[in-house]
Amino acid sequence: MTKFVGRRGTLGVAFEVTRGTPVTPVMWIPWAQLSFSDKIESAAEDQGFGNIADQDSFYVTLTKGEGDVDAQLYDQAIPYILGSLLGAVPVTTGSNPYTHTFTLSQTNQAKTLSLYWTDPDRNYMFPMAVVDSLQISVQPLGIVEYTIGFKSKSARNWGTVTPVFTTLGAKFLHQHTVFKLAANVAALTASSAISLKEANLTISRDVIHDAVMGTVEPEDVLSQTISVEGDVTLNLQDDTYRNYMLAGTYRAMEFGFSASASSSLDFRFPRVSFSEWEPDYTLNEIAKQKINFKANYDSANALDIISTAIVINTKTSY
Repeated sequence: MTKFVGRRGTLGVAFEVTRGTPVTPVMWIPWAQLSFSDKIESAAEDQGFGNIADQDSFYVTLTKGEGDVDAQLYDQAIPYILGSLLGAVPVTTGSNPYTHTFTLSQTNQAKTLSLYWTDPDRNYMFPMAVVDSLQISVQPLGIVEYTIGFKSKSARNWGTVTPVFTTLGAKFLHQHTVFKLAANVAALTASSAISLKEANLTISRDVIHDAVMGTVEPEDVLSQTISVEGDVTLNLQDDTYRNYMLAGTYRAMEFGFSASASSSLDFRFPRVSFSEWEPDYTLNEIAKQKINFKANYDSANALDIISTAIVINTKTSY
């Protein structure tokens, strides 16, 4: 076995054609932190045997893959994450640049991924991987970062696959951030972008391993509900956001990144509520404010909690 630094490990991903049937990776995701690995559920033999020992035996009752990956946001990698998170691969239109449009699927069996891990000592494939959560974070002077939570079946040994990092696309930076609020979705396009100091967005799917009797592996990996929440920090110049909180005001929200005409990511949320407004009066700094938000289903207009999720890049299809 080899001693090696962690950065020699690489993570590959691909959409599965059939749920749980592994496929060779087609996209490689550079990562900064990684906790995704094999995990277990267990049961202990803790009956009394006339002895003070608290346990006699240990049984593995479920094997699974689970954990997080921290990375920087590239326009050609994010559609694999969104396809699993929102339930289906995108519909692609246009001609270089291509527009990849995602629709929130109402299925609880989201599109699955194969996750491939390779390092100097091992080649592992995790089938039936589903995105449990996506957190996007942006700060001034920084690169856009995201954390992906995955759940999957346990790893299988796999053949060696050589990573390729020549097709990642464009990287999103803090200056590419677009954040808008408006009375409704139709008004977002004409609205002015709002200057932010920090932004965090989390989309969660409450994914579970579907454990059944007769096997130590989950039968399926299921997405349950979807929730969208986050917070933004900006200079304290008026009481607009405080008043949104106090009055229970809803707004349509746009959040995303636009690096160029051929590189963008755009989310639109039709009905966002606001809570936990916090002013920051640090003595020797410009006063700031932080407001938490949460997206809601827009039943009056039959708009999903995420009404728009579009990636524009130079990749032909997914």
